Amino acid sequence: MPGSPSPVTGAFMTARRSLSMGILNRYLVREVLLTQAAVTLVLLLIIMGGTLARMLREAAEGRIPADVLVTMVALGSVRGLILLLPVSLFLALMLSLGRWYKDSEMAAMQACGVGPRQIYRAIGWMTLPLVVVLTVLVFWVAPMASAAIDQVRIAAEERSDLAGVAPGRFLESRTGGQVFFIEGYTEDRSAMQGVFIRAMGPEGPEVVTARRAHSEQDPVSGQRYLVLEDGYRYRGRPGSSEFRILSFQTHGIRVPDPPGSTRTVKVDGLPLSTLLGSPSRYHQAELQWRLSMPLSMILLAALALPLSHTANPRQGRYAKLTAGIAIYIFYANFLILGKSWVSSGLVPVWLGMWWVHGLVLLLILGLLWRQRGLRVWRRRELAV
Repeated sequence: MPGSPSPVTGAFMTARRSLSMGILNRYLVREVLLTQAAVTLVLLLIIMGGTLARMLREAAEGRIPADVLVTMVALGSVRGLILLLPVSLFLALMLSLGRWYKDSEMAAMQACGVGPRQIYRAIGWMTLPLVVVLTVLVFWVAPMASAAIDQVRIAAEERSDLAGVAPGRFLESRTGGQVFFIEGYTEDRSAMQGVFIRAMGPEGPEVVTARRAHSEQDPVSGQRYLVLEDGYRYRGRPGSSEFRILSFQTHGIRVPDPPGSTRTVKVDGLPLSTLLGSPSRYHQAELQWRLSMPLSMILLAALALPLSHTANPRQGRYAKLTAGIAIYIFYANFLILGKSWVSSGLVPVWLGMWWVHGLVLLLILGLLWRQRGLRVWRRRELAV
């Protein structure tokens, strides 16, 4: 028929459209992934710095031994990475799309027939592998990391109190009511120097000081002892006439080991098989929280396109970034609040945290509808 495209022309147009979408996909993936890698690295360093500072404080207070710091920080960074992946993708998309609007690349794409549907298709092809990776991290890797952190803490608490003694700080024993203080270690850290110990003995309080001390373990019983060298032992109550001072060259003090911890694994360390079908509100809240992570990545990726839209290229690529960060903060906090409400029974399980995702979905649809209405209104103005 006259005016209708021939099969050859239709095939050529389809091939050209597919080629254009392939170029657009590669262009978007390259720019967004590079930006996301930079954003993720910066945010991960910030989280690891905060985690390391907290662990150092706990080590200085003697609550955890210093030799488990690297393990705790590494396991904690795995959980931090799960929280960072959705927001880093969201910020990367907003920065990349904002640059497209600023440099009028988006206008050029629209002039070539590339609309929101094609851009969303490119975003979807890029987001889908990240959602799969995040799902694996949330449902399998993160619970193992959380359980490993609990096991490291439990093992640290079951170790001798001497494992957490830091020079220049008083450390109270978790059992036995003893207080330890050391001035420092030898250069090879094989012995302590300037040791002070206060304990409650059968005759009342007693204080032991020594120039040097080192830890030994009985090969038969496995009991730990602190062997003191060149020191004094003060027995008796202050102000009483019954007060004795004993000097010694070598003296051993039994270091009480804390009893095995009876704490159970936390909810975030439970495997998926335990959460599925469980009637517990805590388990259902944790399950919905894990499902919310990949779902939030999808919604944030969908939100980035309408939210980064700028009618005036002079506004710059950072024009909508502040609004995007504010929306993400509200989104994340409402998710945390929703999880707390499900756990406490304030919100029924069937409603759970889904209402938070529903609000974000309504925001996306509202922004898309508003932008479509603005385009129609401008076309009518140009026609007039």
